[in-house]
Amino acid sequence: MPKRFQTYFGVAVPPFKEKKLGAGSVTIRFVLKGNVVSKKNNQNAVASRKHAIDFIKSKSVGGQVSLSDAIKAIYMVKAKMRGNAQYNEFLERMKPVIQAQMLHWSNSLRGKGLIFPLPVSTMNLRLYIKDKYRRDTANAQQTIQDLLVDSGVLVDDDDLHLPSYRAASARYYEELIHNIAFISLSFRL
Repeated sequence: MPKRFQTYFGVAVPPFKEKKLGAGSVTIRFVLKGNVVSKKNNQNAVASRKHAIDFIKSKSVGGQVSLSDAIKAIYMVKAKMRGNAQYNEFLERMKPVIQAQMLHWSNSLRGKGLIFPLPVSTMNLRLYIKDKYRRDTANAQQTIQDLLVDSGVLVDDDDLHLPSYRAASARYYEELIHNIAFISLSFRL
């Protein structure tokens, strides 16, 4: 018998098409020590002014520009988001750590058919927080996912390649001296 749509607050919600890994799935784990720098919270907005400057120079007569040209130039300035140096440094510092652990898993499971990057995987992330500071678990999760893609562990972190993920964090004040990110990836060989 086919499953039925359920209606909540006037919205018909179909049964969720969750993909199960099933028998034969394998889980590998990665561990990172230290602060996970948030991608979103560490971006800088910068003004892209090149087109506006070039436009002003082309319209300048004796160092003067008209008011209408100056206004046009103002509208040519665009904002761009640039990753913070701290975030980029985190990725570069952690990439070799992930790749060394990836080599361990590759050597251990190569005979069973493990080939990186993983085409489809599920992820379970646990963040062990050493202090009392509030953390945004979702932001840290995005950083970890980007790190796994950049390191060559995952093909991509979109819904086709990473259809299911879970992230949780807990505080270990006065129990740990480092923050720990414990990453479990499950997939079929």
